[in-house]
Amino acid sequence: MNGYNFLFEIYGVRGSYPIAPSEGTKIGGNTTCVMARTPNQVVILDAGSGIIPLGKKLVPEILAHQKEHNEAFHITIMFTHTHIDHLLGLPFFAPIYMPQVHLHLIGPPTVGVSFEEILRTQVLPQYFPLTMDEFRSQKSFYNLSENLFLYFNEDDTLPHIGDVRTDSIETGNFRIHTMKYYFHPKDGSFLYRVEWNDKKIVFATDIEGYQGGDHRLIQFAKNADLLIHDAQYTEEQYHQFCGYGHSSFTMACDAANQAEVQKLLLFHHDPNNDDKALFEIEKKAKKLFPNTELAKEGWQLRW
Repeated sequence: MNGYNFLFEIYGVRGSYPIAPSEGTKIGGNTTCVMARTPNQVVILDAGSGIIPLGKKLVPEILAHQKEHNEAFHITIMFTHTHIDHLLGLPFFAPIYMPQVHLHLIGPPTVGVSFEEILRTQVLPQYFPLTMDEFRSQKSFYNLSENLFLYFNEDDTLPHIGDVRTDSIETGNFRIHTMKYYFHPKDGSFLYRVEWNDKKIVFATDIEGYQGGDHRLIQFAKNADLLIHDAQYTEEQYHQFCGYGHSSFTMACDAANQAEVQKLLLFHHDPNNDDKALFEIEKKAKKLFPNTELAKEGWQLRW
């Protein structure tokens, strides 16, 4: 992989369920999935249906790695929470079938059930033809908590998990910090701040804003280069779906202004909003925070 030291790319932007409208979509129809990586280290956030095309894209790199190295190709997948639109692509992720791949699966336990058990339940025989142990990749499972952060040492493909109570948060030049958000039904969700050297990207999907803003989020995202914020609803839709754990675009713009970020991407688009409706949302959002765009599949940031 050439042409970057750090790459951030979006593969799924929808909330709730994937869509394939007959008229097509310039925005994309897959559910949540983004990738942050260096030439040697791959981190995926959420495994919605967008992880399926991402997996296909990674296969040639994995095969080339197999020819050159006598070691596993490591991929880290971190989950914001375990609702189905953020999990449904995992059994169709091509690298999960490859024995030369080691998947590091990191996510929150939910209502007392371990993260590993949640993923295993998804592919019980009642729901899927293969069980977790029949996927040929190597797999490691980790329960996530707000005290933990992920980091990579330079040129090391293995992820490391640090604890903010005992470890330096400046460890490594590629780090991912976590923040627990408590108001997404039924057991909250996690926000991630991806740091590469002095650059910061905040991934804040499946959160519901409120009057005055969430000051924990504002501090978590302070002066970020990029804020990706849930903006599933128009103001009219939000009045109907208040309490469902998602934000309006005005809430996203308010957070961006208060956090003084450089750029805002509106994310987790409602599947009922077609391209015309989404571009109208973008137009209105720009009046509130000028450097705003709709998150689109294929959108990239390279450093």
